[in-house]
Amino acid sequence: MTSKTSGKPATATVSGLTALAYWGDELRFHREQAGLTQEGLGRAIHMSPSMIAMVETGRRAPRIEFIKSCDQVLGTNGALARLWKRIIKHSYLEWFRPFVEVESEAIEMLKYEPQAVPGLLQTEDYARAQIRTGRMRDNDEEIERHVAARMSRQEILAQKNPPFLWAILDEAVLRRPVGGDQVMRDQFARLVQASQNPHVMLQVLPFAVGAHGGMSGPMTLFTLPDETMLVYAEAFGGGQIIGLPEEVANCRQRLDLMRACALPPDDSVRMIADLIGE
Repeated sequence: MTSKTSGKPATATVSGLTALAYWGDELRFHREQAGLTQEGLGRAIHMSPSMIAMVETGRRAPRIEFIKSCDQVLGTNGALARLWKRIIKHSYLEWFRPFVEVESEAIEMLKYEPQAVPGLLQTEDYARAQIRTGRMRDNDEEIERHVAARMSRQEILAQKNPPFLWAILDEAVLRRPVGGDQVMRDQFARLVQASQNPHVMLQVLPFAVGAHGGMSGPMTLFTLPDETMLVYAEAFGGGQIIGLPEEVANCRQRLDLMRACALPPDDSVRMIADLIGE
């Protein structure tokens, strides 16, 4: 759903409600049908009544764990989760949607990030701070919708057969403060935690390496179930999926060279852990 004038997704509306408020209205309907107050639902899912109220009025986006708990407690047979998935689909920028689709299908991802923590590994507060910086004209509801969309992408790492994610982080990613000290400490802790997952590999590309093949910007090499390889390259205001064999081979060579120049995984995680105390 894209605005013809601005090129950015329009806020989804149903009967005059924004996307988040519409989902919250559905939650309220099912809660009342179940004969529960906000306090009662909060006790059942271990959430404060104030948080229930904010979600029902569209002032805060629900986390996927929240949604699943509500479906279970209210006996809605996954209806709230299915509705949320449809809403989130329209929260991505139109040019970014092909990336999300390929990401959800990939069995392997080799990724280089020069500026920010990869979205699949971001904490909610880090994501919120980064998104707000790039979308200064958006209101809080729009910011929360984009944060929720990014957090929803992380579900692929928690599924039964997750893709293998190999992420190369430029040292600048770790040195640039986003959201303040506590946000960065939590983000570093999240990266250390993610490194314990056998499906996640992290490497840091230190400043000392100097010039390298990733200086043109972030890139991701996807391997699909049929072993097809695709490249996603991003620039300001857009991105593109590349499937030409020669371009894919060139990207893979660059990423392989960066992996060779980066710190070994154990040293990379140790460096990140040391930053928590700085």
